[in-house]
Amino acid sequence: MELVRDRLYFVNLDGIADKDLREACAELTWRSYRSILDAPKTENRLALVAFSGEVPVALWLSVQMPSEGQQRSHSLLSLVVAAAWRRRGVATRLIQMAEAELAARGISLVTTSYSSILPGAAAISGLLLNHAWIEPKADRIRICGRVGDTVTTSKAWDLLLRRLQSRGIRYLSWQDTDFDVIERAAVMVDAGQAPEWSDPRPWSGSLCRQLSLAILDGKGDLAGWVVCEPQPTLNRWYFPIGWVTPTEQDRGTLVGAYLEGSRRIQAKSGPSALAVLEASPRQGRAWSLFEKHFSSFALWSDRLLISQKTLSADGP
Repeated sequence: MELVRDRLYFVNLDGIADKDLREACAELTWRSYRSILDAPKTENRLALVAFSGEVPVALWLSVQMPSEGQQRSHSLLSLVVAAAWRRRGVATRLIQMAEAELAARGISLVTTSYSSILPGAAAISGLLLNHAWIEPKADRIRICGRVGDTVTTSKAWDLLLRRLQSRGIRYLSWQDTDFDVIERAAVMVDAGQAPEWSDPRPWSGSLCRQLSLAILDGKGDLAGWVVCEPQPTLNRWYFPIGWVTPTEQDRGTLVGAYLEGSRRIQAKSGPSALAVLEASPRQGRAWSLFEKHFSSFALWSDRLLISQKTLSADGP
């Protein structure tokens, strides 16, 4: 515990035993992160709380990311300052304290990602820049809409699918293939034939095999895949990964896969079911195609902004 300006104390959540006090701290972040805060004490989490007297006024929450190399990293999930304490340097001091603690633990890199439509997104970007983080940039576009709005509003979709079918493109549910898609995809990723970000293995425990799709070309070879994950707590379906081989990029193959995925979700859950699609600059023209063809049906869309900072053992 350290006394700083404005009588603020900074305390690791792991050192707080009082249930009501921990509950008050948890109110400073999203409910979706409650399971992280409620987990037993762990070195893989840093939940640093700023107190004014007995009242928690700010919270930094980050978790250690899996790493196969020597570099150890944390992902900043949440940084929240209570409204009455904003613009008083609290966030600045909290960032300094958290970065120093992470550096002392041997963490060499801290990353974060957040929505461009998050309240205060511009302030977050400015705050990170002021603390020598890399300038936040858009890494992905996300579009959320009702699947029925997508599949019933344009004849262009039927024309696209017929063109893809004429080239022999097929979309198969992962449970209907005669091979294990994850194993086949893993071989391609490990051999450098598919990018690391397209690796479906991290999603193997949460994806829906019925609605995840294998993309087969005219020869019957695996030409890509789409991962579909149910998110029941958010009452929606999520497509975190979609990838096709270079020969299938910019030919509508990936867009067709998401359209086919939307049709299958509608058949399973009805036209009002929500789906979130993602696209990245790494997916060729998919970014602009998604924005052109899906944004008009969206309930919301945003950019996922990313930033990072390298930490030094001598200090942040």
